[in-house]
Amino acid sequence: MEQVKAFVAKDCDLPEGFDIDRYQVFRGTPTRVLKDNDTIDIGGRVIQVLHTPGHSPGHMCFYEKERGYLFTGDLVYVGTLFANFPSTDPVAYLESVERIAALPVTKIFPAHHNLDVPNSMLQDIMNAFNAIKSEGKLCHGSGKHEFKYFSIWL
Repeated sequence: MEQVKAFVAKDCDLPEGFDIDRYQVFRGTPTRVLKDNDTIDIGGRVIQVLHTPGHSPGHMCFYEKERGYLFTGDLVYVGTLFANFPSTDPVAYLESVERIAALPVTKIFPAHHNLDVPNSMLQDIMNAFNAIKSEGKLCHGSGKHEFKYFSIWL
């Protein structure tokens, strides 16, 4: 938590009155625990749950097969992809990206920043992680690796 607070305080434009020392992770009470390959019917639209660890141990993406929509959360977006925190796993991150890159995706919906994400980004991120792996640097502490429209911080 201290590492996250230090990062947020240094690198984020916080709203006026926000007190970083009082920040806590929301811990609600779940009505259902989701697991890999569960489906959620949201009124005639079926969403598949994909457990995609790497950014965090419990990270999930959500895939609507009928439309080819992939909701990637913190796994894929334009900007810096974080796999440098103690709770991240660079090898699992690569495996998760390989998994979702194999899907027939028509539109990517990330959790942040720019929503105009090209479908090629899945392949681009997978290739980037594999390039880092081939250099023997797919591990914490190997630094920030820059690519065309994203970077990977390990």
